[in-house]
Amino acid sequence: MKPAPRRRAACRLRGFTLLELLVVMVIAGIVISLVAVNASPNERGRLLDDGQRIARLFELAQEEAQLGARPIAWEGSTGGWRFLESTPNGWIPMRTDVFAPGQWRLPPDQVIVAEGGRNSGTGGQPRLIFGRELIDSPQRVILVRGEIRVDVAGDGGGRYFASTP
Repeated sequence: MKPAPRRRAACRLRGFTLLELLVVMVIAGIVISLVAVNASPNERGRLLDDGQRIARLFELAQEEAQLGARPIAWEGSTGGWRFLESTPNGWIPMRTDVFAPGQWRLPPDQVIVAEGGRNSGTGGQPRLIFGRELIDSPQRVILVRGEIRVDVAGDGGGRYFASTP
């Protein structure tokens, strides 16, 4: 008759109480909701990410133009963008990894070259030209999607910044 109390004590140690299960489920729900919110950024965040990506590419294009001693151009539209390099035969699209044509994560309604743009000569969209000079005129591109606006601006010294006004 003595083993019976031991079994009862062992049974009490097995399993979880309802309260313990509820606490674990609440904590798991909070963690999952935080991950879901951070995994799906809003439109403003995605457009700003595109602007920051273009800002970094503009900095690289400026450096490449200076190191290669040849101008590089950028053309953007609502469908994406492309970089072009100057050759004796005219402007040709670049196909290297960094400067290959790209597409927006969140396509803007408008891509406006507000400052520093030059006409492409073919009646197309304006281009930004990255030259061999260390100091250049300021350049500015505006990405617009609905009420959201992202400015990508260069200071003329090779630094570019994306911001939402």
